[in-house]
Amino acid sequence: MAPEPSRGAGLVAALGVLVALGAAVSLTEFFVAPGYRQTAIRLISALVLLVALARVRPIVAAAVERRVAWGDEIRFSVRSQSYFEHLLWPRLVALARARGGSPEAEKPSGRRFGRGPSVTALARLIGSLETRR
Repeated sequence: MAPEPSRGAGLVAALGVLVALGAAVSLTEFFVAPGYRQTAIRLISALVLLVALARVRPIVAAAVERRVAWGDEIRFSVRSQSYFEHLLWPRLVALARARGGSPEAEKPSGRRFGRGPSVTALARLIGSLETRR
């Protein structure tokens, strides 16, 4: 799993887009005839924003994909205690260790008929692991 970009990187990218737009507008003022300036500025702004959005799109898609994957893991773990014990619990333990902590949280017990822990129990467990960052 690729590391998430930091908030600072996002701010630098936004600042870069603003600087590019400012430079484009300034250059347009100097080099384009007055009758065509408004159109030229709109075209250049659209081009800069298109390039910026093309770079942001994969980041957003990856974040949504990760969120959907964890949603499936939780849904399957609620349905099956075996799935929770063999797949989700080891992943949560590994994630907690990777973040520098030890998973001191207690493994939630399953429910009747082989179903896994409830959604609220999993939410409490994940919440306790997140607060230990």
